Amino acid sequence: MPINKIDQTWAIKDRREKFIDRLSRKRGWSFSDMNPYFTEVYEIMPKINEALSYREYKRKLKIERKKHEKMAMLDAIRTSLCV
Repeated sequence: MPINKIDQTWAIKDRREKFIDRLSRKRGWSFSDMNPYFTEVYEIMPKINEALSYREYKRKLKIERKKHEKMAMLDAIRTSLCV
């Protein structure tokens, strides 16, 4: 039976979400924008569409995180120049 890439990716995302949930509960963090993993779950995870292994998912996550940080920095500079 061939592995469906989308199902495999969802399984990996579920595994990551369980890890984040377990860590957040252990540290006493509510899942609001003050949680360090909030951005990953709501902005970066949906951009990763295909990953067949957890290692590949982490690699894509790292790339998307760098893109997000770069865009956030550009937005901050843009808004400070417009004021």
